[in-house]
Amino acid sequence: MSQLAVGEYLEDRYRIDRPIARGGMSTVYRCVDERLGREVAAKVMDERYVDDAVFLDRFRREARAMAQLTHPNLVGVYDFSAQGDTVFLIMELITGGTLRELLAERGPMPPHAATAVMRATLTGLSVAHAKGMVHRDIKPDNILINGDHRVKLADFGLVRAASDAQHSTDQIVGTVAYLSPEQVDGSEITQASDVYSAGVVLFELLTGTTPFSGDSQLAHAFARIHDDVPAPSTRISGVPKLFDELVATATARDPKDRFNDAGDFLAALDDVAAELQLPAYTVPVPTNSAAHRAAAIPTDMTSPLSTQPPTGDSVDSSANETSVLSPHAEQETSFETAVVPPVAAPTPPAYREPETQMQPAVPPVEADSHAVPAEYQRADVAVDQPKPETNRSVWSLILWLIVIFALTAAVAVGAWWFGSGRYGEIPQVIGMGREEAITAVTEAGFEPATEIVYSNTVPADSPVGTEPPAGDKVLPGDQVKILISQGRPTVPEVPGGMSVEDYRAIAEERTFQVITGESVYSTDAPVGSVASTEPAAGTALDIGSKVTVAVSKGPEPIEVPDLRGLPKDDAVRQLEEAGLNVGEITEDFDEDIYGGNVVSSDPGKTTQLERGDTVNLVLSNAKTMPDVTGMTLDDATEALDAAGITLDNTQRDKEAVGENGNVIVSSDPVPWTNLKPEEAEASLVLPGKVTVPDVTGMTVADARELLEDIGLKINRGSRYDKQTITAQKTAAGSPLTVGQTVKVDSK
Repeated sequence: MSQLAVGEYLEDRYRIDRPIARGGMSTVYRCVDERLGREVAAKVMDERYVDDAVFLDRFRREARAMAQLTHPNLVGVYDFSAQGDTVFLIMELITGGTLRELLAERGPMPPHAATAVMRATLTGLSVAHAKGMVHRDIKPDNILINGDHRVKLADFGLVRAASDAQHSTDQIVGTVAYLSPEQVDGSEITQASDVYSAGVVLFELLTGTTPFSGDSQLAHAFARIHDDVPAPSTRISGVPKLFDELVATATARDPKDRFNDAGDFLAALDDVAAELQLPAYTVPVPTNSAAHRAAAIPTDMTSPLSTQPPTGDSVDSSANETSVLSPHAEQETSFETAVVPPVAAPTPPAYREPETQMQPAVPPVEADSHAVPAEYQRADVAVDQPKPETNRSVWSLILWLIVIFALTAAVAVGAWWFGSGRYGEIPQVIGMGREEAITAVTEAGFEPATEIVYSNTVPADSPVGTEPPAGDKVLPGDQVKILISQGRPTVPEVPGGMSVEDYRAIAEERTFQVITGESVYSTDAPVGSVASTEPAAGTALDIGSKVTVAVSKGPEPIEVPDLRGLPKDDAVRQLEEAGLNVGEITEDFDEDIYGGNVVSSDPGKTTQLERGDTVNLVLSNAKTMPDVTGMTLDDATEALDAAGITLDNTQRDKEAVGENGNVIVSSDPVPWTNLKPEEAEASLVLPGKVTVPDVTGMTVADARELLEDIGLKINRGSRYDKQTITAQKTAAGSPLTVGQTVKVDSK
């Protein structure tokens, strides 16, 4: 790989400071953004790949994906450029290292440490999933740890929108050790695929190993199709059972049995951490990492460095890159991102079904029967031949023979050319990639064109065949169509308000037969239009399959609920949950309904309405008498004011006995009576008599205070305040009229 020299500039803005990591397809440099005066990282594609459309598209896709995602747990992207032979991505500079390097330094992590790493990773991944993206290459190499201990997810070069990732291709893309089963067998890839890979990362954090192995990368990939990820506790002691269950759910072979996305995985991880009461943990920064070593050398922010680029160990040669693997490749590291053909079973090395396999190759040409015998080709063999006579007739004969031979050869060549020799044979393209097929047709002398067709068996974006078919002979330069599979046809989406006939026309373009099923209620589809399909839109079916459409009957009628007596907020919530809107709210008096509660609705209960219709409410304006019994007069007065009721008068009941002459014993009206707003008045009743308390042993001052608080007096003046009451002439427990005097002796 050609290297950028220290001090060189990218786009006259980013000055190369020093290389950080180097891989097969790109090099990461520490740079200085001269315009903003900050350190950044530049990921520069190797010049060998700038003309490779696949790698260039992957590079651009990484830039776009990262630019759409902003989060502290995602590596930020600042700029992207593809000019001439220089293609680069400007990113946030990470000064720590990778999770792979941290694992190499420290080995397996305890549950609380693994939780800290996974919590940050899943948080960043959930942001991508919320945007409908699938990362497709979750592994420790792509989980970075910054110098501030923050964990960040990186390398979105393989990212796909979930809607695009569901189309299988003729290649496995990802890193073998962390592939999900659906990445291996070519089935639909969703966010659950990233969940599986993240589950493998959690397994590795806990155990220090990945769950599967194999004699080759393909064997390694196949292992997950038929085997479950083992429980981490079977590899290393001390792993809690809840983590075994967490890994088992994340790595279930069937995507439907996993967490739906990173957000669900994160919620489950938090629940486990809370259940086990795991302590907080700060993820350490790797010390023996390429980024850490590069960060240890100060950046020259003013002028280009004269330091030469580091060599050997100073540049990480294990940078995350993508490689293309032969199906028969020998065992290689499982930590490199790889591209291999998807397969459904591990036994035969051929990855295509019988009808899509390549036809047998043309048998080798047999030895030419007219070749010169071997002994006549040896210079050391003496051949005894008669010497020719020097006679003119002999030369004439030879000349005529040459002329006759030339004429015969010309006739033969002409017959061959005008018969079949000027025609070329169309090559077999089944089993090739799209670009490989186009190259094969071009090299055969024909003008390639592509046509997209459906196929039940050939993966999307792979050649189905050619038109004319392989083996036919056509003139050089003629157009040959390469039929490219788009996989099985999918049930089309239903645009809002589309009629059955219009939908049938769209479905027939995808080879489907449309039949009409039962009518259904629908809030989205107008009456008579297509409300839904069975199977659902987006489902892949075989060519010629049947699709049943349900015709809309319009919104389902909604019955107005019985709201009488409910508080206003509860009534509004019930209407909204039923799909109805709250209209005008008025007030009226109802002696049975407390103030603020619903008296009636319009339309009334059990009336059938359509979703979105309006219901008016009538609320009670009654003033409800509060229960003030046992309150002091002051507190009772405040309670009446709060209820909107005026205190008309206060009176004493001569026969009523209480412990305190200032505490309400009854009211008129009685508690919880509903009053008309204009008639909201109340009378409060106090006791006429008070039970005498026992004041023996108290000082005169304390006894006076107590008795005055309950409405009684004492027969001792203030000059006796310090004396102690020795006897109580008015017996304790006897009733006295409010205002009477309790007689005592003191000394």
